[in-house]
Amino acid sequence: MHTKGKQILILVLLLLICVAQHNVLLGQSPANWQKIGPGGGGATYIPTFSYHSPNNFMLRCDMTGAYLTHNGGTDYSQINFANGSHSFAYDAADSNIIYAGGIALQKSIDGGKTWQQIFPAPAEITEISYSGDHAECTITTTPNSLYKSSYGTINAICVDAVNGYLFCTMGAHFFYSANGGKTWATIPLQQPADYIYTNTTGLKNEVFIFTEGSTYVFNKTTHQIKARPLPAAMQPAFSFAGGTMAANGKLVLYALHNRKAQLIAGISTRTDIWSSTDNGLSWHTITDSLITNSQTGQPGYTKIACAAFEAEKAYVVCSLYETKKTNDTTIYWYGTLATTNAGKQWKWVWKGGGGSAQYGVKDGVGVANLQDAWTEPAFGGEFIQLADAGVYPHNGNICVITDWYRVMKTMDGGNTWQQIYSKPAADGTFSSGGLDVTTAYGVHVDPFDSNHVAISFTDIGYHHSYNGGKSWQRSVSGVPAAWVNTCYWVVFDPKVKNKLWAAWSGMHDIPRGKMTRNPAWKTNFKGGICVSEDGGNNWVPQTTGIGDDALTTCIAIDTSSVSGNRTLYAAIYNKGIYKSVDDGKTWQLKNNGIEANTCVFNISIAANGTLFITVAPTPEHADGKKGMAYYSGAVYRSINGGDSWQPLNVTSHPFFPVNITTDPGNSNTIYLACWASIDLSDLVGGDITKANGGNTMIPMNGGIFRSVDGGNTWSSIFDKNQYVYAVTVDPFHKGRFYCNTFNKAAYRSDDNGNSWQTIKGYDFHWGHRIIADPIHPDKIYITTYGSGVWHGTPMVQ
Repeated sequence: MHTKGKQILILVLLLLICVAQHNVLLGQSPANWQKIGPGGGGATYIPTFSYHSPNNFMLRCDMTGAYLTHNGGTDYSQINFANGSHSFAYDAADSNIIYAGGIALQKSIDGGKTWQQIFPAPAEITEISYSGDHAECTITTTPNSLYKSSYGTINAICVDAVNGYLFCTMGAHFFYSANGGKTWATIPLQQPADYIYTNTTGLKNEVFIFTEGSTYVFNKTTHQIKARPLPAAMQPAFSFAGGTMAANGKLVLYALHNRKAQLIAGISTRTDIWSSTDNGLSWHTITDSLITNSQTGQPGYTKIACAAFEAEKAYVVCSLYETKKTNDTTIYWYGTLATTNAGKQWKWVWKGGGGSAQYGVKDGVGVANLQDAWTEPAFGGEFIQLADAGVYPHNGNICVITDWYRVMKTMDGGNTWQQIYSKPAADGTFSSGGLDVTTAYGVHVDPFDSNHVAISFTDIGYHHSYNGGKSWQRSVSGVPAAWVNTCYWVVFDPKVKNKLWAAWSGMHDIPRGKMTRNPAWKTNFKGGICVSEDGGNNWVPQTTGIGDDALTTCIAIDTSSVSGNRTLYAAIYNKGIYKSVDDGKTWQLKNNGIEANTCVFNISIAANGTLFITVAPTPEHADGKKGMAYYSGAVYRSINGGDSWQPLNVTSHPFFPVNITTDPGNSNTIYLACWASIDLSDLVGGDITKANGGNTMIPMNGGIFRSVDGGNTWSSIFDKNQYVYAVTVDPFHKGRFYCNTFNKAAYRSDDNGNSWQTIKGYDFHWGHRIIADPIHPDKIYITTYGSGVWHGTPMVQ
């Protein structure tokens, strides 16, 4: 080979090594995997259309996933970047070029099939690390890099159609590139920037960068920038939108401003809509009587969006809108209002509620002009907060609206809406089109009917399928309303057809530390155990001895006990461990030997009857008050049916055990999944750490620990810096184990956990559990914290 050829080969190899080292940040649509479930189920944001077709748009969820459709929302492919996406932009000149911003800036040149990180450049990266109970990813770069992780995320992107410039913001820094992101320059701002706007007409030589207090004007030729303060009454401003009107090309700008304290805590503020028609030189409030709700009081708005080339058509998302009943009772609405004349007049195009605005209380009405899937029957009449809006640039009649559970689209300016998150079947069941924003804990197959499959979900409860997972229906009949938020686990009785138990809790996201920061957390939520004797179609609470305030996260059945009089164990996160010896009819507390921290999360029963439980770390809340003190996690063993418990010395304290697994073929072999280091603020709250000298990292050994002597001694068998949620045994392949992590990867071991390989195609940031498919032994289910359930073949790299 010639010298030049050798040099080229070396460069190619170096490039491949570099990409391999940093591929944790690259998002690819999953290969060989199918999403199962009803679709939707969680909040989505920033719907962003291509300039070339209303069928092409992207959006993100609040659980790190991004979703791309090429057929108007019938089907989606999921794209996963570490920490998720916070901004998108399509290139107006090339339909195949898309940008996504998060902790890094990604670029696709093939319509979203593959992605390349362009800022920071991979060569500038010196370290990629994960930390905290979200396993947040941090990029560390070389000193000469313009990228600094301390700036925050890339929260605005703009592609200049005039000269191909690429602009983005990262916190209070404005970046620009003249060569598609190969090299960059930066200008510091006084405040974080939320929106960038330019066009090919009146702003052919200028770029507007909007912050809460100023409009910055950047000159594309001189690269000079100047600040233009917004009116004092408009500050702080947020949710900017802009575009040109179809008739005359005149620029219209919109923004929101919250001018009063919260109306109802966590839901709404009093909001003004501001507008400018003179390139931002002056601004005025929109005074339409419907928008201002002059009869009752200023509504709360959270987002405004307009069509880039029909800016007279705009939509504003309303989080709360008050009206009065004839008896002077205040009722609350939510939805979307639209204008077709640049804000002069507005009308409701999406309106729901009309009740007390209390979560979970069905005292309102649904949305009359919506053709919905499963969400309206499940949650219609409750308060459902809308999240975001996006408008097709060339046609203001085409808009996508998102809320807590679903994605909806109008093609006629809001007269009618069609859900685009789920696929309804003729029998009233639903299936996913790839847009799944749900947290799933387990996939549970009926031992008497392989076509009957259940999923335990956060927020949307229990769903099951009677056709092998092709389509799904929600089934919560009989579950108390205060419990129904989360189904953490399900167990079928292996000997009694149609009998199963489920663990329920009104508190979701357990065992995350954020859930227990309030000293009153143990009494603020309800939960418990339900039994079903008709296959999960109807449920009956079992509260005797356990109460209706039992936040149940796991339930286990002793299969050696007598049918009809089963012995059951339940992990009650706010109370401890409970046992029933009469099929769940009555329960007894079994905390003998368990220390002050009784936050039991998981239970495992070994084949020889030995019990193991995990206890999660939690704040101490001494004297019922917030403080810096916290309990470590713990692992316990019982050899007498829970009558007494012995703490096991797994690793140095503090530590965060999550799930424990016993080898069904060897009761002395136990696997423990642990989370790695978390912030003190993750447990006790940022307000407390700030008031007491600042946040600190709690060093913890994560990964997987294994015992081969029944729990007496333990050794680490997996990276201690990884956040492992669960280890599971594959009963169909001897020696095969799986684990899933919060580090954007799942793993397979074929030698009893001695070595691990990455499972191909799966790259979601926050993983839960892997379950071997008993019907298709070559496949697995992967449950996630925010991406539903994946089903496929676990090929390894």
